This record gives sequence, C-alpha cells and structure tokens, in this order.
Amino acid sequence: MYEVTYDVVDPHREEYETWLPETTEQWILTPTVAGFSSEQSVTDESPEMRLRLEFETLADWLVFVESDPFTHRLEQLQDMTDTLATHLWKPTAISLNPTADGGVSMAAHTSGVHDD
Repeated sequence: MYEVTYDVVDPHREEYETWLPETTEQWILTPTVAGFSSEQSVTDESPEMRLRLEFETLADWLVFVESDPFTHRLEQLQDMTDTLATHLWKPTAISLNPTADGGVSMAAHTSGVHDD
C-alpha cells in the first residue's frame, strides 16, 4: 500500500477541489493501480488528507510512481499543500506464538481468565 498524506493550504483549496476528482479518475484508470481511496482526518491534527493506492506487486508500484501522470500530479499537489509525504507499506504478520527472543505468547496472557 502506498500512501500520500498532506494538508491543503487554504488559498489553494478551490484548486485542490478540482484537482482531486481529476487525479482520482486518472489514477484509478491506470492499469497497475489495484485499489484507491481518499480519507480525511476527523481531528484537527496533521495530516488532513490521505490518499491510499494499492498495487499487486512492487513492480506495479514502481511503474506507477515513475510515470509522468503520477509525477506531474504530485508536483501539482505539492504546490497546493503543506507537509506532503509519501510512504510505501507492506503487510506484515503478527505472530501469536512465543518469540525466539523470549517474548511472551498471547496464551500466557489468558492464564488469569476463568471458564466458569
């Protein structure tokens, strides 16, 4: 999952409101993009907005982020925002078994639970 987070600068809010649907349409029609969502923070904390793009493979992501449509749209967004950041994420497993370094398993935490 690739995310783009940012805060829209007030003088550019109207321009951004045009940019977002146009960019969304362009990006979701890109063959390498497997999923897309836009989210707005419910608090007054930064970042205000997050765009989430999903890809089947890292190769698909790389093709997308090196494409002219992406770089051009990101440059436009840079001019309308503060704190623009991008992050690439991958799924990770969470083991509920004891760890090799002496961690405690989830089963150990249920020892005080009674089945009465």
